[in-house]
Amino acid sequence: MFSLIILLSGCATQGTQQSSPLSTMDKDSPEYYVASGYSFLSNRSTKKAIKEFDKAIDLCQKQHKDREEVIYASRSPVETLYYMMKAAAEQKSAVAVAQTCADALYFKGYAVLDFGELELAQNLLDQALSMSPANAMYLSEVGHIHHIKKSWKEALDVFIKAEDAAETYSPDQVKQKELTRAKRGIGFSLIELGRLDEAEVKFNECLEINPNDKTAKHELEYIKRLRTNVQGDS
Repeated sequence: MFSLIILLSGCATQGTQQSSPLSTMDKDSPEYYVASGYSFLSNRSTKKAIKEFDKAIDLCQKQHKDREEVIYASRSPVETLYYMMKAAAEQKSAVAVAQTCADALYFKGYAVLDFGELELAQNLLDQALSMSPANAMYLSEVGHIHHIKKSWKEALDVFIKAEDAAETYSPDQVKQKELTRAKRGIGFSLIELGRLDEAEVKFNECLEINPNDKTAKHELEYIKRLRTNVQGDS
């Protein structure tokens, strides 16, 4: 017989952000080290940031080492419900916790990309996604890694998942940002696959959401130039 356990803190219903000042946090908590690492990362002190994320990951592993349930990290009630239904369908016990431990993996993955460690970054992001498979931000970062590798079809597949996740599960305060990033990722991938008409649709969808999306505007101009070059060669 399977069981479903939902442990929701305030952080589990919010977008990924560290809003509390470090001085108010427990220095022996993953939250403290993720916030500290994020601060270093924001100041381009990447090596120091990675050390902080490692401390958070170590604390998370210790916290969860004796748990038998599948551990999901959620940002919203609808995302939590999805994970609980997923676990029920698989007849597994599951627990939904705050986003902190998954964020530690995500941010470290983001950070190590600065040093060109693509495989390590993808491994860390895969671990984050095992906790938060419907997190559009994590999915888009995996898509970005595929772009770096020039694996355009793989990138397209991941960004399509990110788009769906953003539309369905991203919290309202980050939905626009995560949705447009996913759509741009789809568009970039489609350009590289030579599917310009489909790419154009995606970038126009970005402008419908955010008329000031400079990247989408730039890519639409790039598509026009590509078409002009093709016509000139024919």
